[in-house]
Amino acid sequence: MLKQLGLTRVVLVQPSFYRTDNSCMLDAMAQLDGARGVAVLPPQVAESELDSLHAQGVRGLRVNIATTGSAPIATIRDAIQAAASLCVRHRWHVQIFVGSETIEPLAPVLRSLPVDTMIDHFGLIARGTKDGPLRPLLALLETGKIWVKISGAYRIADDPNDLRIAPLARALCAANPERIVWGSDWPHTPRHDLRKPNANEELPFQKIDTRGLLELVPKWIEDDALVRRVLVTNPDQLYGFN
Repeated sequence: MLKQLGLTRVVLVQPSFYRTDNSCMLDAMAQLDGARGVAVLPPQVAESELDSLHAQGVRGLRVNIATTGSAPIATIRDAIQAAASLCVRHRWHVQIFVGSETIEPLAPVLRSLPVDTMIDHFGLIARGTKDGPLRPLLALLETGKIWVKISGAYRIADDPNDLRIAPLARALCAANPERIVWGSDWPHTPRHDLRKPNANEELPFQKIDTRGLLELVPKWIEDDALVRRVLVTNPDQLYGFN
């Protein structure tokens, strides 16, 4: 995928189904020169393990709520704060995947964290949205402590080419162009909402055109300098590629 898209850097994110066993991701990172990773850890971890993960390229910890549905705000808050406390040692960031309805109630927590927060996949805000959860997300971006990944367009629209996504991407960039990054969301895991309760069969990965997703970025942003910032400069700062 990297060769086909002409990408020279990669960030691997721990999949939810491996829970806190990061060994598969770390093995892949070891085979990719200079790769960075976002891990998942339990609330209590020895400092020596954090140091080892940092040496292997980990630069963030993930809190994934949206994949399994939802959770009480207090539960989400506690999980984010626990991850943030581990991130402090090496100035990692917390990456959160949450429903758009949680952004406003979580805002005070995110503002108070000792480290930055990355919000996944447009904050799962629906395309064409002009208010509602978009306003608190824009306000968070303006603080400079919050990042947003404009990725997974197919998660917020049936068609990632939906023209209503572009105004959303531009609004996020306008709020703080230094806090926006892109991600491929490859390899496009199966839709969890299609799984039947207690079913054991494997669902197929989604057939998504990953190159097409990358080519959407300049169409959304319409500014070559800003495209370079989103794809190159901002990831440099967040993941420490340099």
